[in-house]
Amino acid sequence: MVQALAFVGYHNSGKTTLIRKVAQILRQRGYEIAIIKSTKHELKPLDTPGSDTSLYVSDGVENWAVVTPSSTICVKPNSGQGPWALAVSLFPHVDLVLCEGFKHAKDIKKIEVARSSISENLLKDETNGVIAVVSDFEVEGIRRFDFQEVERLCDFIEETLQLPEKMKQDEIHLLVNGRKIPMKRFVRDSLKGTICGYVASLRFTENAKDIEILIRLKK
Repeated sequence: MVQALAFVGYHNSGKTTLIRKVAQILRQRGYEIAIIKSTKHELKPLDTPGSDTSLYVSDGVENWAVVTPSSTICVKPNSGQGPWALAVSLFPHVDLVLCEGFKHAKDIKKIEVARSSISENLLKDETNGVIAVVSDFEVEGIRRFDFQEVERLCDFIEETLQLPEKMKQDEIHLLVNGRKIPMKRFVRDSLKGTICGYVASLRFTENAKDIEILIRLKK
């Protein structure tokens, strides 16, 4: 199952540059990486006025997608999902989703990016989930890396998220209204056994590897 990690920090602290370097190194190590960026800016139109897509939008269509020979671009309203839930719903089959922003999210581990010329206060003191800091100054009480130590940072990410171990046992995750629901081992095993049992009795489910179920309840 996909893992997610957020990089948080003040504007111009170097989050994007660091994420690009981390993504490059982890991809070289064989991991499939996706990236989600949080922004305060509204999405710019993907097509010029008068195009088919802009006409759909002007008609009030909120959910739409553009499919090209090489990629798919999907647009839908922001439902307030946290970064981990977004990672699972958007990129369930990658190894790791690197998220830029989401400093107030509660369901994800974070790396803080800080520079002495920008970071008046460390975000780790006002948000949860920060497991390390990448900075150009000393920081006490938490694991710290220099901006030049990207390889060591990637080692830390692999070890902390246990990326090499992720597929040594079956995994099951439950999302309700976009929120990850914690489950004890007995509940996880019971739910997995029930679902896998039903799926195994159906046709065309031989050699099942990934099982996804979406239940939409009437209000």
